[in-house]
Amino acid sequence: MKSAVTFCIAVFLLCIALTESIAQETGKFGFSFWLDLPVSVNNDLLENPWTGGINNAQFGKIDLNNDGNQDLVVFDRHGDRLLTFLFESVSAYNGYKYHPEYRRYFPQIQHWMQLVDYNGDGRPDLFTYTPGGIMVYKNEGENTPVFEKAVDPYITSLQGSIFTNLLVTYVDYPAIADLDGDGDLDILTFWGLGSYVDLHRNMSVELYGNTDSLIYHKVEGCWGQFAENPESNIIYLDTCYQKKSVASKNIISDPKHTGSTFCLIDINGDGIRDLLLGDVDYSEPAVLINGGSDFDALMTEQLPAFPQTDPINIWSFPLTQLIDTDNSGKDDLMVSPFDPSLTKGAGLNNIWHYKNISETSEPDYRLMSTSFLQNTMLDMGMGAYPVLFDVNGDGLTDLVTGNYGKLDSCNMNQNGQLKCYYTSSLSLFLNNGTTTEPSFYLADDDFAGTSSLFLKGLYPAFGDLNGDGRPDMLLGNENGDFIYYQNISSGAEGVPVYAAPQLSYQGLDAGAYSTPVLVKLPGESLPALVSGNAEGKLCYFKNSGTFTSPVFSLVTDFFGKVNVTDTQVSYTGYSVPCFVQSNDGEFLLLVGSESGRLFLFGDVSTLPDASFTVLSNHFLYISEGIRTSPAVGDLNGDTFPDMALGNYSGGVVMLKGQIPGPSGGESSNFDQNRVKIIPNPNDGVFVIEMGKIAGWEVRLTDLQGRMVKKIKASETHRIIFDSGRPEAGLYFITVHEPGSISRPETVKVMITR
Repeated sequence: MKSAVTFCIAVFLLCIALTESIAQETGKFGFSFWLDLPVSVNNDLLENPWTGGINNAQFGKIDLNNDGNQDLVVFDRHGDRLLTFLFESVSAYNGYKYHPEYRRYFPQIQHWMQLVDYNGDGRPDLFTYTPGGIMVYKNEGENTPVFEKAVDPYITSLQGSIFTNLLVTYVDYPAIADLDGDGDLDILTFWGLGSYVDLHRNMSVELYGNTDSLIYHKVEGCWGQFAENPESNIIYLDTCYQKKSVASKNIISDPKHTGSTFCLIDINGDGIRDLLLGDVDYSEPAVLINGGSDFDALMTEQLPAFPQTDPINIWSFPLTQLIDTDNSGKDDLMVSPFDPSLTKGAGLNNIWHYKNISETSEPDYRLMSTSFLQNTMLDMGMGAYPVLFDVNGDGLTDLVTGNYGKLDSCNMNQNGQLKCYYTSSLSLFLNNGTTTEPSFYLADDDFAGTSSLFLKGLYPAFGDLNGDGRPDMLLGNENGDFIYYQNISSGAEGVPVYAAPQLSYQGLDAGAYSTPVLVKLPGESLPALVSGNAEGKLCYFKNSGTFTSPVFSLVTDFFGKVNVTDTQVSYTGYSVPCFVQSNDGEFLLLVGSESGRLFLFGDVSTLPDASFTVLSNHFLYISEGIRTSPAVGDLNGDTFPDMALGNYSGGVVMLKGQIPGPSGGESSNFDQNRVKIIPNPNDGVFVIEMGKIAGWEVRLTDLQGRMVKKIKASETHRIIFDSGRPEAGLYFITVHEPGSISRPETVKVMITR
């Protein structure tokens, strides 16, 4: 028993030491969103340049700032990114301005979301995917959204004689709407292994006389009396598994379901909702006309295309939504891919916005844009790999971005599966500002003609590789080798002119999707070549040549024992190295990853078998999507490093360097004598001690401000708090005495699990 206690104490002390170490090291840096850094494309100033791009979008409306206007929430399922935009119709193109600070009000969302008011209190609630079905968060906020779990662990439905999970797979987007006209929300979704639609009726009004409950009964297994072919997007009308038809027999014998999206919409103006049904690998939705009612539906006709003018054709798996984008009181039609695959769809020009121009009950949707919101931001298609470097030698730091690729074409292979092809290129954004006030403009969207290589995953590195004083360029790519572009410009200034590319530079190979950096490592006199790769490790190539004739040779393909692969996310790591020097002169390594987390390493050394020290495996808890790609430089001359962060959504998030925040366990507005967390760190269950007996409201939030859990306690000074076991990391506990004029008190808590 004594040894066990000793072990626990040792682990606890180790956790404290580790927490303090991470806080001290990451406390060397501070960042804030740099949203007003100007960027121009074709002489037009972008409204939301540093949003980070969008690939596969879903939309919701909610008043974020309590100004009476419905704002816009966008969820990109590529990386489960949430973007919040305020409605500013006068000043903003498309009516919306990016405000990431409102993301903190939302819980973690995966795969899909819908903002709908299920209890009739006028505040949109949040429905989203959870393993096994649907999670619901009730919005209890007065001035800003406050989401709390309304079900645990998911919505259940009476199916047969038992309540079991109302299944919605991660490749399905259900319809959540009042179908029986009683005010509560019913749900339509495909059965997980079938081709027929299940109707789950909300029994809240029937059982309790109000809409504030989520009590479901499955009442129909063939809603609409149609079936979807399990191998294609063919629709069979007037069929059900209970009927003895050839179609139903064939479907029952092959019970597959690969994913669908629902959009209930009155297409012909008869007051009955019809259906747009998206399907995996197909570019247009099935358009089904309802000859029955919303509740007792009967699909009687399939139209060839919709809308008639500029019909939907969006490559893969369209999700259609009715959203009032301009707060006019009339819904528009929004279309974007729902495909979870990272290699299907466009990633650019794939948010289609149709406006209803009809003055009658029959809608008339006209295509306004194929890049709604995307046309206000930097978006390079699939993936973005920014590099900060003075390309033209004018003393100002420029921005060059590679990418995974832009869509060339898609086609069906012999197995009936959609296959898409991409080509990568570089975009050059020159800095036309000053040393203290930078600004960028797009100078070339195919810098150095790199699209002619017909490769994916181009990643640039710059450095003088032949000693002539002019920076050359080295490209990583999907094949894992490097492509050399010699700078043959006549002078040191101006946009470089490159000689024809030399493929497979020096025969080096860093593994698929190489991401090179030319860097002078500690103790070395010549720049070395360090590269990340899809495996998530780093390769170190030592330069044993000269300034005018470098010779690189592989020393190790496991440099510093760095491996950023998170097997809970995928079996690839997609490491992107970035070397940075802190203000106190320490040479550090920042690495982007497939999971999206940034890793910070210290004790960088070229010694054989060196193992770099992990200072943080989630640097400052920055979360901006998957396949992150960091680039660091001082853009405004304030000595604090700024960061351009790319991600797989194709955009760049710009973070301005600032004075680092407090390190260790302290936080603003925190009195150590009043609120204590015991123990800290902990495994997610801990004691909160306050300085007096009172009623308390306690909230646990993550570093993005998203609420994880909220509880209330009366007449106590000590609370045992169960966090619900969120992911390990740093969180905030905020303690407030409702009705008191005193400010809430906040303290950091480290959950280690």
